[in-house]
Amino acid sequence: MERAGATSRGGQAPGFLLRLHTEGRAEAARVQEQDLRQWGLTGIHLRSYQLEGVNWLAQRFHCQNGCILGDEMGLGKTCQTIALFIYLAGRLNDEGPFLILCPLSVLSNWKEEMQRFAPGLSCVTYAGDKEERACLQQDLKQESRFHVLLTTYEICLKDASFLKSSQ
Repeated sequence: MERAGATSRGGQAPGFLLRLHTEGRAEAARVQEQDLRQWGLTGIHLRSYQLEGVNWLAQRFHCQNGCILGDEMGLGKTCQTIALFIYLAGRLNDEGPFLILCPLSVLSNWKEEMQRFAPGLSCVTYAGDKEERACLQQDLKQESRFHVLLTTYEICLKDASFLKSSQ
């Protein structure tokens, strides 16, 4: 009996895994930093492990697999994620909107890094008390387009129906 992820007797991955791996690789050619710069990445030079992380995220996207980027603090998860958004917009013309859920304590950091690394992508912070969010909802209904929406998990739960309609 074969297990998912195990190799077959011929040393190859089982058919469905080999197909996923091959299709994902064909669609997601290696992301290069110069391409990211051409598409709008500014203000940072990605380290090799960060670029590898961007490529891994892109491959997961192409294979339609969810994933968690679980590096330790300070290794650049934010810039890798922003670079993925730039890749999706530049290479695939997929401009979102993308939803970022993070703790309230880092919302402003996300906003600053979006402005610094991806000034061509519009980023909206969706936070505040109930009345402030009601005003933001009106603004977002009138705003034609944004690429990234930043909010917290708690606010996402409270305003799930509105956020779902903002796709």
